[in-house]
Amino acid sequence: MLFENYQVFERKIISKVDRFRLNTIERSEISSDLNNSSILVLGAAGSIGSVFTKRISNYKFKKLILLDKNENDLTELNRDLILEFGLNKIKKMRFICSDITVFNINNMIKQNSITHLLNFSALKHVRSEEEMDSVKYMLLTNSDSFFNFKRNEKSSLRKIFSVSTDKSVYPSSILGISKFLMEQKLAKIKLLKKKVFVSTARFANVSFSNGSILKNIIDKIKKKKIFGIPNKIKRYYITHEEACSLCFKALLSKNNGYIIVPSQNILKQQKTIKKLCEEIFKLMKIKGKFQKKKAKIIQPTNKFYPVLISDGINHGQKIKEKLFYDDEEIFRDSKDKSILKTRLEYKINYKKVLRLMLKSNSLENLKKIIKKNIKFYRPVNSPNKISKTM
Repeated sequence: MLFENYQVFERKIISKVDRFRLNTIERSEISSDLNNSSILVLGAAGSIGSVFTKRISNYKFKKLILLDKNENDLTELNRDLILEFGLNKIKKMRFICSDITVFNINNMIKQNSITHLLNFSALKHVRSEEEMDSVKYMLLTNSDSFFNFKRNEKSSLRKIFSVSTDKSVYPSSILGISKFLMEQKLAKIKLLKKKVFVSTARFANVSFSNGSILKNIIDKIKKKKIFGIPNKIKRYYITHEEACSLCFKALLSKNNGYIIVPSQNILKQQKTIKKLCEEIFKLMKIKGKFQKKKAKIIQPTNKFYPVLISDGINHGQKIKEKLFYDDEEIFRDSKDKSILKTRLEYKINYKKVLRLMLKSNSLENLKKIIKKNIKFYRPVNSPNKISKTM
């Protein structure tokens, strides 16, 4: 869960205001759309999902079903919602602890006449690709299990939304491939179910999210533990509040069939982890010392903190991220300069590729399948492993 102190760092370092805030007309449309709706949120207790759930709880819905595999975070979300909205609102909510790879989502949709399926479930670390079992779980979670559809099957669903990532653009990792395949699945759903609203949002990095390197930096400083960071890697960053606003924008009627992307004019330049680490030290009034691994390491104090810095990159990591493919048509919104968008375009037979990948018995074979079937794959050559302290 996102604690207040991390939000303070977000506002000080990333953005003081929500750069993607919805205007009055947009909020009115969302309110009208969600009125008397039955909503299923997958990954509801995660970094983004929990913040989004709290915002969507302000609206008048008929039913809100919240599913997450993390029992502790789901319980914490339940407590937060009771305190913020009271028991009357909670009566309209259900909290289900389960994994989307084993949970029958289609039955849940049928039995509860779900109108809005909103997916925030994801494995998000390239480190998860170092073991074949983890890779297959990532593919099921990120690419496939959030919804299974049939062409002529009747459904109560009006809207489907699933979060994507900038890592899906010219993916260099299986993580990026898994989100590319997710986008392809959404494109296929849109082709087969034209009356159903389908959209996604390619996020920049959500700062201080669970498992992120920025959150790890603060946690390690609090525990006075030495940590390491990459020297050259750059990323675009947004806050949790901004991530939620982008999700709501993706649900606006004008964005049906599109991938929403934050405008680079708003994001500005990509920042290095080192630069952001320096800003964290400045806010915490600590003097940091960046040093190579081979140098003699001194122990951290309240005023002086050593940081291991590496020129290497982890397996599958890019030095910089891209927000669009070169051949994607980019659309601008004359009434909203904070976002850009591109169409959900069906490019490959995602079912075939995913099936082959899941049947693979080794990482080497799996990567051969990717290279053969996905021309956009850009693997990182001869990566150097980052120190386990990072």
